[in-house]
Amino acid sequence: MAQAEIGNFIRQKRESLRISQEAVAFVLDMSQAAYSKIERNETKVKVDQVYKIADYFGVSVYDLLPPSLASDITSESIFGLAWHYLKSFFTKFRKAK
Repeated sequence: MAQAEIGNFIRQKRESLRISQEAVAFVLDMSQAAYSKIERNETKVKVDQVYKIADYFGVSVYDLLPPSLASDITSESIFGLAWHYLKSFFTKFRKAK
């Protein structure tokens, strides 16, 4: 059931941040129509897309996904999650210089 809720959680967070579907689709390098299918739960969202969306929204995957699914993803790959955030931090740090 959590899988079916992912798009709803992403949409709610995007709308609360007042970000357009077009802007998120651009970050994900896809069309707005393809991104819209993610929010409507017609297309499964890939893990790397979840990380990109969370990063663009400035939130963690815990804030973006249903709690049960967020814990499943991070418990399966805690090292991947740590690597993602360290890489993101150093990329932003490098750009700031």
